[in-house]
Amino acid sequence: MLPENEWLIFEREEQKMSVRGSHISDFSDARVLMVIENSNYLNRLESNQYSIFTQKFHHSVSKTLKQFEAAIINHDNNSYLASFSTATNAVLCALQIEQKFKYVTPKFDTGNRRLKIGLATTVSDNGDPLNYDEAIILATQMCEIVKDTLVIAPSVKSMYEKENRNARIDDNHIRTLKLREIDFLSQLMKTSQQLWNQGGLTLGHLRSVLGYSRSSFYRQIKKLTGKSPHYFVREFRLHRALNLLHKGRGNIAKVAQATGFKNASHFARCFNDKFGILPSRYTRHHVV
Repeated sequence: MLPENEWLIFEREEQKMSVRGSHISDFSDARVLMVIENSNYLNRLESNQYSIFTQKFHHSVSKTLKQFEAAIINHDNNSYLASFSTATNAVLCALQIEQKFKYVTPKFDTGNRRLKIGLATTVSDNGDPLNYDEAIILATQMCEIVKDTLVIAPSVKSMYEKENRNARIDDNHIRTLKLREIDFLSQLMKTSQQLWNQGGLTLGHLRSVLGYSRSSFYRQIKKLTGKSPHYFVREFRLHRALNLLHKGRGNIAKVAQATGFKNASHFARCFNDKFGILPSRYTRHHVV
């Protein structure tokens, strides 16, 4: 059996942006946590490649985070984890990072460099305290799974509007998830991972375990991710396939079989459609 492979950046083996190893004092004043990602999954795997874009991105983001009094908990070449003591600073900072991003992104690289930002609080939307791992997972899932560029939890919106009595979150620029959407997102990712670990991640099985009708399941996933359920499951498998290839955990045929594709040719077409490179070429040029 091939080893488990994670999609979310905070669940990867290297734990580059994990709170593990950080001092609890780093979070003593945290009320809002921000996750920033500047690229697609393939580019994040190759995050050791330091470029002119990366230099400009880091300069812009670190300067903006400092301006809004954020604490940078951790970062790598393509991702940031930061904390804020107020929702106001977190939201305004996110908007400014988004505005500046287009000026540091080369025109030829816009397909790979797509900014995503997720904001969650260390208090749940029901008012219960969250541990920091839970808040980070939520912010990361919003950042990586939800289709919009800037996504916040309803608790962030509520906190922001309490801090600014006459201000409202602009829904045209910021996607605020509803409580039921957060619940669905959490169930979707947790169940997908569980079924994957058990070797049974199929669209029908996923929908059945979650307890949705075909039409309701389609509407929920499409609204949240912008993808059809079929595409969501396929992308889930492709991320794991890429991770397996990147770590040299099997040849293309074995990886295709392990990740649920009917044959290597079908896998190669899907891989190329998603990542813009054939798996054979990827392994030749990117795998040691």
